[in-house]
Amino acid sequence: MLVGLGTIVAGGGAALGTGAFSSVEADRTVSVAVAGDQSSALAFETSDSNGNQYTDASSITNGTLELTFDDLGSSSGINLGAKTTFSPLFRTINNGSNGVNLSIYSNDGTIQTSPTILDSYNAVIENTITDGNSNTLTIEYAFTDENDNSIVGDGTNGSSVALDATGGSDPNEEVSLVIGVANPGSSFDPSTSISGYLSEVTVVASSA
Repeated sequence: MLVGLGTIVAGGGAALGTGAFSSVEADRTVSVAVAGDQSSALAFETSDSNGNQYTDASSITNGTLELTFDDLGSSSGINLGAKTTFSPLFRTINNGSNGVNLSIYSNDGTIQTSPTILDSYNAVIENTITDGNSNTLTIEYAFTDENDNSIVGDGTNGSSVALDATGGSDPNEEVSLVIGVANPGSSFDPSTSISGYLSEVTVVASSA
């Protein structure tokens, strides 16, 4: 069985975007904001420095980064009781004159530093979804850097990755996403209306 995830949309720089983490039955909106005093210098790309596209799950339309997980051929959706990896999803670029620390969090989930599903990471975004019969299921999200280290954090708690200023040795970072869904057992029914998906994800670019 699959848990459907819709679209995340992120604007470059300090712009806001909307999209969805969605169930199969209902569309949900998630805003991806860029926060921090260096946010206007942060850009996104869906290809590497040689122009090679990372994955069909990421694209840029009219200057907006869009990450889509529901329409990937025979492997669409996210498996229940499994881990799914999108590596890399997108690239962040620091166009500013100062180094930044990059991290990602969500107000709709908690920064979990003792994950039970993605237990190889030191910090994940964890939230609980609920089916139409009030049964719950835990999902953990690990945004990671190029070395597969978690960058889940809010600038104070959790983890981050450093990006050099423009002209430095490493102003770019390829970001991946690992999604872990708990085993639902026999009670959780994904065919019912699902609630509780993330509705906001924030990318934090704070001064290094």
